[in-house]
Amino acid sequence: MTHSSKFDVYLVAAIVLAIVVFLMGDYWIAGPMLLVLFLAAYPQSYETAREGLVIRTALGRQIIPYRAISFAGPGAGGAGVAIRFGCASEIRIRPANPDVFVADLASRAPHLVKRGERLMAAFA
Repeated sequence: MTHSSKFDVYLVAAIVLAIVVFLMGDYWIAGPMLLVLFLAAYPQSYETAREGLVIRTALGRQIIPYRAISFAGPGAGGAGVAIRFGCASEIRIRPANPDVFVADLASRAPHLVKRGERLMAAFA
């Protein structure tokens, strides 16, 4: 199942501000800043595939095997979903519907046990 990322209003506001600065003639500042902002604004997608969780961004793709995931739950401040995997790695993503995403992840990773809003490894 493929999940889209949440729309970020603040990122759009930053892009509009950078375009205004660019049009005012500050090309050396606004040009590179616009490039970085457009890459950050490119919508991510999260797919629960057979081989693992696939995270697609503007410049790449990352596959996290389900067996490597030890935690999935609300991120800091309740923004998005934090996923811990491997020895000490964590990634924070912002799916449009976090509850559906976590439920889908739980159905694909049987070693994760639901505890409240979180999924945790059964051995933790």
